[in-house]
Amino acid sequence: MDMTETELLQLLARGEDSRHQFKRDATNADSLAAELAALANSGGGCVLLGVADDGSVLGLDAAAVRRLNQLLSNAASQHVRPPLSPVSHNVLTA
Repeated sequence: MDMTETELLQLLARGEDSRHQFKRDATNADSLAAELAALANSGGGCVLLGVADDGSVLGLDAAAVRRLNQLLSNAASQHVRPPLSPVSHNVLTA
């Protein structure tokens, strides 16, 4: 299911909680894997990349999206046991 901009903004307005984590960026597969494993072990959730801790959208350029999709895939498959199969969505905002 793709998320609309309106749905994203509503989710961001609620702030971080045990199922929704905001990350400005991710560069380390081990720390991203730890975040994914914690969410998986607690029943699931979302890591929203390109979002500041206060919920403001910082955004990502196309190169960052490609890099983060690769990092997410590597972290989930190579740094978590058993491997995870996360689903990613890119949301365009105005």
